[in-house]
Amino acid sequence: MNPESEVLTQISARSMEELAAMPLSELDQMFHLLTIVKEKARLCEVALQSVMHNRYGECAQKLRQHVGKSTGTVRFEDAGFVIISDLPKKVEYDQPKLRAAVETLRSWGENPEHYIGIEFKVSEAKYNAWPPAIRTLFEPARTLKTGKPTFKLERIPATASHSTFGEVA
Repeated sequence: MNPESEVLTQISARSMEELAAMPLSELDQMFHLLTIVKEKARLCEVALQSVMHNRYGECAQKLRQHVGKSTGTVRFEDAGFVIISDLPKKVEYDQPKLRAAVETLRSWGENPEHYIGIEFKVSEAKYNAWPPAIRTLFEPARTLKTGKPTFKLERIPATASHSTFGEVA
């Protein structure tokens, strides 16, 4: 077995306490191997999905057309298996045209919010560049949430191995 395929066993066979006690160099190696495994798994999934599309894509599309759909899930059987093919919708709207349609609704005396959801977005970079008075106006509407914390390890070159613990980037 190669190290990439063994890393999953190495991690899952250890308790959290054992993993926490490992030297950073070993954790770094595990992160590196895990990245390789994830990329290989992603490429394998792409290959298998491509095989399935080549084998069943035309049949799935014909079934969708037969039931009057261009997207969605269809099921059919082959060689003792149920093949489930999903072609999800991915709807996108042209924002300037959408804005024009909203203005047209308003000019007709209609409330656009009866037909569509209107969401305002503020770029964080623009917010940070605003003058204080503008920023103060919008602050009551602003909530800062955080994502899931992640950590990475980077090796420090041997010539620069000094501790910067507590340093904020």
